[in-house]
Amino acid sequence: MTKKVKGRILKAALTLAAVCALTVPSMTIRADKTAEAGDDTQVIQTAVQVQDTVQPSGTGQAAGEEAVPLPVADPEEYTGQLQDIRQILQTQLEQVQLQIQTLTQLQEASVIDAAQLQLLGQLQALEQTQVQQIAMTDAQIEAFMGLAAIQEELPAGPEIIFVGDSRFVQMNNAVGDNGFVWIAKSSQGYKWFASEAIPQIDEAVGNGTKIIINLGVNDVANVNAYAELVNRKAAEWIQKGATVYYSSVNPVENGKYITKSMVSNFNRKLQARLSPEIHWIDSYSYLQGTGYTLTDGLHFSNGTYKNLYRYYLSALGRA
Repeated sequence: MTKKVKGRILKAALTLAAVCALTVPSMTIRADKTAEAGDDTQVIQTAVQVQDTVQPSGTGQAAGEEAVPLPVADPEEYTGQLQDIRQILQTQLEQVQLQIQTLTQLQEASVIDAAQLQLLGQLQALEQTQVQQIAMTDAQIEAFMGLAAIQEELPAGPEIIFVGDSRFVQMNNAVGDNGFVWIAKSSQGYKWFASEAIPQIDEAVGNGTKIIINLGVNDVANVNAYAELVNRKAAEWIQKGATVYYSSVNPVENGKYITKSMVSNFNRKLQARLSPEIHWIDSYSYLQGTGYTLTDGLHFSNGTYKNLYRYYLSALGRA
């Protein structure tokens, strides 16, 4: 990666850090008031509602938390969401300004009462809040557009990287050569993933790469370690333009070292601990629904592997 690209990434990240939270205090104003001006009767009705937080999905945060830029797999999608939000905010602002104009005319004609004057002040404060929010949204749009431009400059990687244990080894054998990258080894788990697989992924990953990980059946007790490492590395891979998927550990028969309940607990805990930017593939439920054949209580038949492989490709948008 060139120094120029690194510098642009840093600039975009700093911009996101400054504007990733668009939080506006909730304000609901409604006034039904009759103002008399000679023989004319004027009814002013104002109903303005501003949501507590207006953000594209995936960029929110709890109140009181610091704004932290999140890795974004598809900045163009977020840009589109933000542009839609800006249009809503602009429409809200125009409605508020129209109400302000009406009340200001009453004020200039000296026919405004205390309640209407108070309402005018509230609307003017709301107007300023909405103007600020639109400006922050514009800054976010600019930042995400910058990330999209940066992503286009990143070096391309392989289309799909499969990362797993003996089940992926056997799946690769069942489906044959497909041009994808397979990083898999029999009887392995977290230690192998951290020491051998991660460096291989780091070397291969690039813009447009889809990484699918299927590990844990050999060491379900390491669920927390898997979650921490995958979350940390996925953030790096996403910055390189990749999309990260984790496939649930697939069905087993009850055995001496692994049981069905252990697999279910691993899947439930891992899915809850993984970052929202990591896509969860529930292949466990898929196989439970479509059926499968185990040859030794742990490994599948070639037919099941081929069926599961097609499901994975579909989940990755390939089929």
